[in-house]
Amino acid sequence: MAPMNPLNETLETMFATRFTCKRYDPDRTVTDEDMHTICEAARMSPSSFGFEPWKFLVIAKTSPLAEPLRERAWGMKRNAPYTIVILARKHMEADSAHVTHMMTDVQHLSPEDAQARREAFAAFQKRDIGIADDPRLMFEWSCRQCYIALADMLATCALLHIDATPVEGLNYDEVNAFLVEKGLMDPEEFGVAVMMQVGYRDPSHRMSPKTRQAPSEVFTFLD
Repeated sequence: MAPMNPLNETLETMFATRFTCKRYDPDRTVTDEDMHTICEAARMSPSSFGFEPWKFLVIAKTSPLAEPLRERAWGMKRNAPYTIVILARKHMEADSAHVTHMMTDVQHLSPEDAQARREAFAAFQKRDIGIADDPRLMFEWSCRQCYIALADMLATCALLHIDATPVEGLNYDEVNAFLVEKGLMDPEEFGVAVMMQVGYRDPSHRMSPKTRQAPSEVFTFLD
């Protein structure tokens, strides 16, 4: 077998050694430069039609918000330098203000192109994925896209040799209510999709051997 390309080897090693951190080093932080890169990975993540149905709250462990948030999110670990709350948009209808903003102010489409894209987006939501008339399904669809940004941030952390923890262990009603109470989220527009933390593992934290199904169990190649 031919030697593996160095880049392939680096990437496979990265994914093989990445793990979910359960205990963070209280004496280490993440540099501003690294946090900027992690955030850029999220911002540059792909989304359906490029409409970016998300928002990110980056909360430092020194923030007065951190501990009250952890009380409502049992999956959060102590001492992580940063916790990122990923919010998903509830209103992604083709005629919503956000979709109009994206096409006009971000994508800079002409009125004709914007109308064509709006019609295609409306047809996609109604005919293809069946969410146009169900607010709950629309929000869940936005949440699924937020997980793309989560995955990109996790991979970026691994490449930067920074540890991370994806967090679904939270009381969603309580966390949503807390963010609304603090004026950080409009409940008519957003809801919590998922959270993550970033930092460096405690030196005593040992990674358990990674277990995964064999490739033959999860891949089917069709010629």
